[in-house]
Amino acid sequence: MPTVKQQALLAQVEALLRAEPRVDAAWLAGSLGRGGGDEYSDVDTLVLAKDAGETAAALSERIKAEVDPPLLNIHGWGRVLSVVTEDWQRFDVTVLQGDEIERYDAAKLTLLFNRGTREPPVHPAATYRCAPETLRTLVIEFIRVIGLTPVAMGRKEFELALSGIDILRRSTMDLMLEENGIAPADRGGALHRNNMLTAEQLADFRTIPPQTATQESVLAANAAYARIFLPRAKRLAATIGMEWPERFEQVTRRHLKATLGFALPE
Repeated sequence: MPTVKQQALLAQVEALLRAEPRVDAAWLAGSLGRGGGDEYSDVDTLVLAKDAGETAAALSERIKAEVDPPLLNIHGWGRVLSVVTEDWQRFDVTVLQGDEIERYDAAKLTLLFNRGTREPPVHPAATYRCAPETLRTLVIEFIRVIGLTPVAMGRKEFELALSGIDILRRSTMDLMLEENGIAPADRGGALHRNNMLTAEQLADFRTIPPQTATQESVLAANAAYARIFLPRAKRLAATIGMEWPERFEQVTRRHLKATLGFALPE
């Protein structure tokens, strides 16, 4: 449920969209459009138009004139407008045309207005299950990133090694979401994850030691993430029938031991 402040912003955005004759229809999307969200959620809108590029350009000019935002980012081939207002509220406008609306689920959108007849379909509810190729991609990347640690350590690029730890963090979180059966399309913004993780998973994250730009800290973080990621990934692999990349894991373990004297947790 939008807060009073979010409702006021949504009313402003809706009025702006209604005033643009090129806009055929508009929906509230994202967590607020699904009937969820919280006071920190941004206002995501979907717009349907006959010419998405032309409409996005017109909306960009209208936003500049009527909102005068300190930040207006244009991305997604010029069809996604991301705005930060003077009081640091956030809203996005994504402009679609034609069959592109078919990708969206009407059950996860709130209609603002529709001057035409085209609407998003209601997709049948389906239980999400992690695919073997999805898990394999996560596992291979996790092991590969840890296997690059001797390069960063040898060059004493300790600051850059912290970026590798961040990849391990994101991989571990994505693994947990796969465990929980949460489809990528249902994960929402990257800053909204606590409600999608179990108490046990959150407790695991809180065992990760603080990281600093030293070899000892980097290796401790690698070990901590491996201790969480590898057993979970192996359990999920056994459940969904994914063949574990045993040879790559063992080669990487020997590589770390030979170059750094570092043994990954079993």
